[in-house]
Amino acid sequence: MKKIIALSAAAIGLVSVVCLAGCSDDVQPTSQEQQQAITESYASKLAKAQPYPLSDMNDSSERANLRERLLRMNNPNKVGYLYELTQNGQIIAMYTIKGKISSTGSQLTNSQNVVNDAYGNVAVESMGDDGSYGPEEGGQNGIFFFTTSGVMMEWNGLWQYADAPVNLTSKPLITMDANAKPTSTGGQIKFSGQ
Repeated sequence: MKKIIALSAAAIGLVSVVCLAGCSDDVQPTSQEQQQAITESYASKLAKAQPYPLSDMNDSSERANLRERLLRMNNPNKVGYLYELTQNGQIIAMYTIKGKISSTGSQLTNSQNVVNDAYGNVAVESMGDDGSYGPEEGGQNGIFFFTTSGVMMEWNGLWQYADAPVNLTSKPLITMDANAKPTSTGGQIKFSGQ
């Protein structure tokens, strides 16, 4: 309790010093400013008690993971496995895919334009790649991918991706003919059998 009282007193003192430096006599710090001063004082105290171990930070496992994921997923010939799942974990379907999974919300052009109106520069929604406005077919959580035979699939549900086959404990509810071919392609990516 003594620490809390001392910390609060220090924070109020800090608010007073800040206010004396830049406030007029009749302006009181807001509760937001008071709470921010307490938080900053507390953070400073904790940083002094447990300083960041900069001299010991010679590598980053998180950055290594991000780099490895980027390098793996940026290979257009990478083979992977996508499992579509129900809310309770039942496997709906499993696909062997080529390349990476993409968001249906991704696009090749900018998603916002800047226009100048009576209020100055304002960001407005840009037209999507297909020439329309608004969300894509899959919505916010939609994904799309290509099977190794070139069939494009879209999905808006739970999914899991792995770059090695996962040992399934139940059979998928839906299976796909391994010889199925797309009705048309853009011609930019070559798939097996094409």
